[in-house]
Amino acid sequence: MSMSIGSATDSPHVLRVTDRVPRAVALAFLKGDPRENVYLISRIHRSGMSNSRDPAHGRFFGAFDQDQSLRGLCFLGNTGSLVLSVDEPWVAAEFVDRIIDMGPTFSILIGEWAAGREFLSRYRKKSGRRPTMDRRQIYYVIDSSSLTRKGIKEIDMEQASLDSIDELTELACAMVSEDLKIEPKAIDRRHYRLRMTEKVMEGRAYLCRNADGRAIFKCDMAAIGPEGALLEGVYTPTDLRGQGVATRALWTLCKDLLSREQVPFIALHVDEKNKAARAAYEKVGFRQVGEYRLALMPSLHG
Repeated sequence: MSMSIGSATDSPHVLRVTDRVPRAVALAFLKGDPRENVYLISRIHRSGMSNSRDPAHGRFFGAFDQDQSLRGLCFLGNTGSLVLSVDEPWVAAEFVDRIIDMGPTFSILIGEWAAGREFLSRYRKKSGRRPTMDRRQIYYVIDSSSLTRKGIKEIDMEQASLDSIDELTELACAMVSEDLKIEPKAIDRRHYRLRMTEKVMEGRAYLCRNADGRAIFKCDMAAIGPEGALLEGVYTPTDLRGQGVATRALWTLCKDLLSREQVPFIALHVDEKNKAARAAYEKVGFRQVGEYRLALMPSLHG
């Protein structure tokens, strides 16, 4: 999956890493496998390099070979996320020197399993920084052909409103604390409130409530559009688990989005050890299509 933009250079077997990546070339590279690249496609569509204050934005780096063919992309988000998309795992390591030159700029790395290994191996040797968490994420996709047709009851779901910001923020912080093993007091609630506000304003956050009005489930979309959707932030309060809430909620949402042909597919990734969540996703109709690496790095200020 490479995209040529010119003639050969005099540097055979060496990749040139640059932040001057033609938008059309980057999109053509990513659309080679949109189910894996839906997040980065959405970032480029939203001009992800233009707003230094928007947490969804950042810088793109491209790695070009001697034929000026794009071999991989690295997205460095404004709030410390680093996302890799490469055509071969070894290409991921080629971004390391450029990232190190910029200083300790990322706190979370996401990439295909082998590509993440190649990147982190070189990064550790050159920077001395080691991840505080490094785990395998199972990557799932669902479309209209795999969606379960019978046996799951629909549940009332609402598109979150601005009145739900406080609830969403609390649930998001609880989810992050549990998932990444972070003390609640160490979580920047202002950051998550801003993220939830952005998603609510763009219609990308969803809630389910019980008869008493309590929020019993939340999820949101990192991306949604004609290139596909990426689901994240799936959370059910701990005291309500085991009651089928998440299964019903996810099925209701996926059925609605897919049946109305708003998106061709919905993707997500989850810790391979989270067997309960994986069982819920698979019951809805999600199918495993790959493995990702999620690495949490030491604090940028530590």
